[in-house]
Amino acid sequence: MSDLDLVRDLFPEHGPDEAVRRRVRTAVAARAAARRPLRRRRTWVVPALGAACALATVVAVFLFAGTGGTGTAAAARVLRAAARTARSEPPLGQLGASQYLYTKSVDAYLDTYVDHHSSYGAVIPHVREVWLRRDGTGWLYQTSGKPVFLSERDRRAWIAAGRQPFANGVMDVELRNSDGPTPPMASLDLPSDPDALYARLKHDAGGYGDRLYQEMFTMIGDALRENYTTPAQRSALFEVAARLPAIVYVGDVKDSAGRAGVAVAMDDSHNGIRDVLVFGRDDYAFLGEEESVVAGNSFGYPAGTVIGHATYLEQSVVDQVPPAVVKNATG
Repeated sequence: MSDLDLVRDLFPEHGPDEAVRRRVRTAVAARAAARRPLRRRRTWVVPALGAACALATVVAVFLFAGTGGTGTAAAARVLRAAARTARSEPPLGQLGASQYLYTKSVDAYLDTYVDHHSSYGAVIPHVREVWLRRDGTGWLYQTSGKPVFLSERDRRAWIAAGRQPFANGVMDVELRNSDGPTPPMASLDLPSDPDALYARLKHDAGGYGDRLYQEMFTMIGDALRENYTTPAQRSALFEVAARLPAIVYVGDVKDSAGRAGVAVAMDDSHNGIRDVLVFGRDDYAFLGEEESVVAGNSFGYPAGTVIGHATYLEQSVVDQVPPAVVKNATG
């Protein structure tokens, strides 16, 4: 679906003018920033406005695993070590109603384009900065790099479709919902007791049937991603993950910033996806996440192909969004 199709679908009473495009971009950015699980990313593209930004080099997209992934017990040991580390980390400080949680990351996601004749996709790297209030509003500043095709089939389909541009350039927008209140951070009321948190996540994932534990693992990743959590909450999240059946020990990896790590994962055979959490090899600090495909995936890519990742570089509580970001915002 193109951005014009999306505009017509979301706002049929309006033509595809610039004001409507800004509303679409703002709504998309707000929803994407508030809850951004990798395997639930959008499958349509909304080009961002602003100055075009071609990164001099493409951000390293992949995490390089050293093992194939086995051993629930080994994975649980990594997660419990991560829980001990999280518990000892200094708190970010109180997040007041007028303050922002600032998160800086590098990431890359698979964006797909579908029209009446073909479909294709490419991984788009980003450098991403997000400022979020407790009520879910805030600001997003994101620059995009050069698309990376994961298959020759994708590249040829893109050429045949007229080399349509992917979402790139600079996105500098205020995060808010145009059609109602923005959902507050879901992590704020998470229990810090592992037993209570396990019961909460199991209840919330209860409608997923035999995919219960995969959904709980996804919820854990959601809570860690651009959300405010206390050391006790982060520790409880890793403790709960350690209790989930079918946790996979991936082994030694390097993240896209070149940091040495160790990874654990959960396979979702229903979606053909492996969701991975990465921790520092020496200190077990949380570094980021990755998504790859398993055999039989609907994308048609070979097993092990990485279709998304996020590496977290910085997080802190701040009093304001930099004036330059606010001044240049396009939303």
